[in-house]
Amino acid sequence: MKISVGTQNSDIPGSDNRSIQKAVDQVSAAGGGTVFLQAGTYVCHDSVRMKSHVRLMAEPETVTLIPGPTPISYLAMDADIGERQITPISTEGFYPGLGVILRDDDKPHAQARSSFQITRIENGTLYIDDWIVHDWIAENGGRVIGYGPLIHSIEQEDIEIDGLILDGHRADAPEELKTLRGQNLYCKRTRNITIRNCISRNAYGDGFRFGTSSNVVIEDCEVHHNRHYGVHPGSHTRPVRFSGLHIHHNEADGLYVCWGVQNSIFENCHIHHNGGRVFRSGFSIGHKDSDNRIEGNHIHDNAKYGIAIRQKTEANGAHRNHFINNRIENNGTLPQNIPAEVLAWLPAPEKIGAGIDVQGITQDLVFEKNIVRDTRQGNERTQVMGIQLHEGLTGLVLKDNECTPPVNIPPAS
Repeated sequence: MKISVGTQNSDIPGSDNRSIQKAVDQVSAAGGGTVFLQAGTYVCHDSVRMKSHVRLMAEPETVTLIPGPTPISYLAMDADIGERQITPISTEGFYPGLGVILRDDDKPHAQARSSFQITRIENGTLYIDDWIVHDWIAENGGRVIGYGPLIHSIEQEDIEIDGLILDGHRADAPEELKTLRGQNLYCKRTRNITIRNCISRNAYGDGFRFGTSSNVVIEDCEVHHNRHYGVHPGSHTRPVRFSGLHIHHNEADGLYVCWGVQNSIFENCHIHHNGGRVFRSGFSIGHKDSDNRIEGNHIHDNAKYGIAIRQKTEANGAHRNHFINNRIENNGTLPQNIPAEVLAWLPAPEKIGAGIDVQGITQDLVFEKNIVRDTRQGNERTQVMGIQLHEGLTGLVLKDNECTPPVNIPPAS
């Protein structure tokens, strides 16, 4: 089944998330198929909520999804764990179908993996589609904010997204969104996801994020200028295959491999100019992220390291990862250009830019046929270390790498 959405002789007329959602629901109910978006800009007042066996597609670079207006109100009473209602001081700007999140001053940096959807409004109360799982306190500045990922998938399977631009920028964004760890696209407990030929930019948080999902493929996408991570496979999402991605100018790590990502492939990606806001790296891997292949990537001009293997305990280390045929160059930042609030607590070794930084306790890593270098001159050479090794490594293999400056090996303990 195929349904078109748009403003020119389409099956479903419209240019917002409601039109797209109607098409997604119809295709899913028919057993699966394609929703084709005609060229244009679509305003998402709530997330487009993907359904199983649905392909959402457009001709590349012709369709942009953007967020709608951002109403905000302080709470008239607390929004408690176990409730499915929110009572704001004012319901102005809120309406059924809008996605919302909660905040208070004790939890200003709380992550927003998902949003609630307003189902109805009665007597000044917003009724929502799911249970509240934290206490949000009115006397601590509790407030409700109109926000949701542009595309959202929870417990679905066999979904595909092809050719879309996801632009999370909001002209009227309140300060609360500037500390938000949200995302333009979020897939939670979803199986068999393919994302191709998409652009994700200007998210208040991560460009693409996944939680406890499986069989995730991202190909030939661009992810840039997001407030936190560019691409974030997290919470035991595995396996993944990321190929041909252009990840740049994200304000934290470009590609952050979170917890328990295993037996996965990261290949032929261009990762550069990431980490500037919080002094982070191009590619970061750590907690239980084992048995992965990182091959053929060009990683350069990131704020801290090109590749960071994070420090973990032996039981939780990033063991048996294979780094082959990568080009890692010109990473690092001069100390005077590191944000002062970061520099104040940063351990001395971490103020030194490195192409690859390998923390312990990590076992059986292989670095083969990589080029690690700084091609610049004088004070511009901020990648002071080629491969920086720390204590607690065993079974490390360094084979046929071209590394200048050379490998820094820790003293024997």
